[in-house]
Amino acid sequence: MKIYIINPMPDLKIIADEKIPFLSEFFSTLGILDTLPASEINQKNIRNYDVLFVRTVTKVNNKLLEGTKIKIIGSMTSGIDHIDRNYLRKNKIKLLYAPGSNSRSVAEYVITSLLVIAKIKNFSLEGKTVGIIGAGNVGTKVAQMCEAIGMRVLLNDPPKYDRTKNKKYLSFKRFSDADIITLHIPLTFRGKYKTFHLIDEEFLSNIKQGTILINTSRGAVIDERMLIKFYKRLGGLILDVWENEPDINIDLLKIADIATPHIAGYSLDGKFNASYIVYKNLCKILKIRPIIRKNDVFPEINEEKDAIITQNDIFKTLYRTILQIYNPLNDHKKLFKMIGFEPLAKRRYFEDLRRNYPVRREFPNYVLRICERLSSLQKLVEIFRSLGFKIKV
Repeated sequence: MKIYIINPMPDLKIIADEKIPFLSEFFSTLGILDTLPASEINQKNIRNYDVLFVRTVTKVNNKLLEGTKIKIIGSMTSGIDHIDRNYLRKNKIKLLYAPGSNSRSVAEYVITSLLVIAKIKNFSLEGKTVGIIGAGNVGTKVAQMCEAIGMRVLLNDPPKYDRTKNKKYLSFKRFSDADIITLHIPLTFRGKYKTFHLIDEEFLSNIKQGTILINTSRGAVIDERMLIKFYKRLGGLILDVWENEPDINIDLLKIADIATPHIAGYSLDGKFNASYIVYKNLCKILKIRPIIRKNDVFPEINEEKDAIITQNDIFKTLYRTILQIYNPLNDHKKLFKMIGFEPLAKRRYFEDLRRNYPVRREFPNYVLRICERLSSLQKLVEIFRSLGFKIKV
């Protein structure tokens, strides 16, 4: 690993959540860097700093910032619903964040979870129709991966439709035929494109019986009371996000087929991308040239794995091969252990699962060895490559 060291800017004081990865590699070159546990990021402790770096667990608002010297907020996240942007604008505090940084991580989680639930429920994904609500960074990658494995894709994105009038962006009414609906939208509380409780009683009562529902965006885009009421209409439920995290709804946890603690985007690659994007944007604000390159700090690992071939069954081959790398049921089993915990212990356990999440690398870090000669070899190679894997035949 190469790290380029220059003298830090003596006048810039940076305070950061200690769980943000790659802090020292990037930001110790830009100023005096101190770190704190997220639980200790408060008005008193950040008062005399210029820059604050946070994760989603920290609410950034007037309560935190009033009376401090903070002039730049960096959030190593793709979403920013934990940040009061109106307060920042009024007080001329700059906001840096990382849209799209973990989009591949979330898309890989969705595809892997679909392979798992198809195995659990004993059906094939081939030819199934997936309705994707939100065609941004994540939704677009999910669409590409679903199409790569032979699924039919429907897109819904009202803001994009209004801007482009592109007919590929469909209304909810066209989703009545979807076998799977997956959510990839920001959480907004007002306006024409409000998404708070978008998935409500009306929506759930009109979807096709047996639809599989996936949420990896924000918990509050679903009305959880209505989800519990209508869950018997569903053919499967995959939840990575929850209303009122970390105080999640245990009744909902019990009925989910795959339930995880808001970690879909928690690949190490996604975390690196977020820090790198914020680093480059901070350099731009400071009017200095970024001197640290991505590959110097975070090279791909190119780890070899055997593709586990099942003759004449591409989906079983995908399932057996990809689950060597990541199995969401491992995260599901860990989260399920919180059932029966006291409320405070439950919240702490949820946060600990996120805080101490094990290293997970994305598909492009792996080289799949395919040793068998198959009639479907070329198709299989194309699918794996479309998902991001390197191939060694």
